[in-house]
Amino acid sequence: MTCWSARICTRWRRLAIALVIVAPSAIASAQQTQAPAPMNMADHRGALLGRVRNAQGAPVADTPVTAVNEENGAQFVSTTDAQGAYEFGALPMGKYTVSTASAGLVTFRRRGVDIAMDGKATLDIALDAKSAAEAAEGERQELLQKIASLEQRITDLETTAVLSEPETRVRRVEVYVDPTGQQHDEPVPGAKKEVTYLRERTYRRQTISEKIDAALEDAAKHQVTVGVDAAMATQFAARTRGETDPNNGAYALASADLFFTAGIAQNTLFFADIVGLSGAPPDSEIGTLTLINGYTARLVEQNSLNLREAWLRTEVFKNRLAITAGRLDLTNYFDANAFANDESTQFISDALVNNQMLGLAVNGVGAATEFDAKHGFRLKFGFQQSSPEPTSLGDSLFTLSEVGYTFTPFALPEGTYRVWFRTDNSEPDVIRKGVGLSFDQKLSPAVGLFARYGQQETDLGHDRFYSAGVSFQHGFILNPEDTWGVGYANMNLKTGEKENLIEGYYNLLLTEKLRLSFHLTGVIDTPEGGDKFGYIFPGIRFQAAF
Repeated sequence: MTCWSARICTRWRRLAIALVIVAPSAIASAQQTQAPAPMNMADHRGALLGRVRNAQGAPVADTPVTAVNEENGAQFVSTTDAQGAYEFGALPMGKYTVSTASAGLVTFRRRGVDIAMDGKATLDIALDAKSAAEAAEGERQELLQKIASLEQRITDLETTAVLSEPETRVRRVEVYVDPTGQQHDEPVPGAKKEVTYLRERTYRRQTISEKIDAALEDAAKHQVTVGVDAAMATQFAARTRGETDPNNGAYALASADLFFTAGIAQNTLFFADIVGLSGAPPDSEIGTLTLINGYTARLVEQNSLNLREAWLRTEVFKNRLAITAGRLDLTNYFDANAFANDESTQFISDALVNNQMLGLAVNGVGAATEFDAKHGFRLKFGFQQSSPEPTSLGDSLFTLSEVGYTFTPFALPEGTYRVWFRTDNSEPDVIRKGVGLSFDQKLSPAVGLFARYGQQETDLGHDRFYSAGVSFQHGFILNPEDTWGVGYANMNLKTGEKENLIEGYYNLLLTEKLRLSFHLTGVIDTPEGGDKFGYIFPGIRFQAAF
């Protein structure tokens, strides 16, 4: 036989060996059936034989005799011949319970029949009144033992079970109301059928372990958890155009966010973010129109900790309405583009992370609300103090509104499209307005597109900004969890300042909590009243989150 598979050959060899081992036993006990349960000392066997006679001493033919191993429950059956003889030719050594039955009733039972190694035991069975009584007594004792075991289990359950917290359930009930207003469960003459609803307080049994698990789960929801998101971005600069200083340079900025989260009530969460930064980004020396390193916006003071955000969030109306209030960065909750919204794992340039026309530069006291209809539509509104200097919120009020819709257009995968509008009265006697839109659209599970547009009012007219790009994940990558993307941004201000920026990045997953990304950014700026200049910024970003 030619083996076309090593696995198939191995199975054929095992089957052949098994047949050689089993064949002698099968010949010795042709009428014997054995349960497939494994046996101890399976190679050491003994025999059991005897005759079955009735009360008059006559042989009983065609009667099954059953032998059950008392250690592991393995069952063997042999049928008597015309002379009433039965034989178990190869029983594994051990103690057995031997029995016979007729019409479903046990007529003989003998416990503790010992089968010795290479021995031959004899047990003759007499089916008379005495054997039937002994068998019945054995059945009764076995039943009593099972009842006792069941009672003990019920007692254990009662002593280890408690009632759960009461639950209110609404039950639909049909009643019949007679002309006097009295309700009846059954139809009566003159009564009308009505439907009513009854509230019932119900309890259910829980084991103590279930109660403890529920208590631990509830405690976990309300305990304070701490998270850390740290990043180190190293960038190099090389001038490609113009005479602006410096000609080249090396820069590094380290950032660490310490997050505190606590569930203080049902559907209510407290969050705080303390951030510390140290180092010098390219933006400290090179005056581009937008930030080359998006972390620079967080840099308030070198080597110091700052409370960036601290707020409470609660969800009501079946989690459809979320309300967040406290110290926050309102722009974090708006224009949340899926492919270009995180300077920690996606683009590092601020022009590709945020819409530059949102216009909010500082964090402050405020509130944000979000209504999610759970079928694609989302409505958002928020307000925040836009300057730390005024003494009244009304003198520095920044508002944002957004309408978003998630759907699958033109048989494409999921995409989200949004439009926002904002106002800012930070300047005396002036309310500046801005409007913008953005979308992120998957073309396939591996490829996605994003785009942003925004404009804002100024004394000279409207400043304008737009960006677009493509993101790749789960495909066209080195590792399954890697991502990469390419984006372009354009800024055009009415003062004459302009900027064109392009960036590509590759984000490499090192471990579950560590990522390393490589960036290459090119920028050409036209300053107000100056000559164009350009730079290229290669960089590396190391990020850890735990």
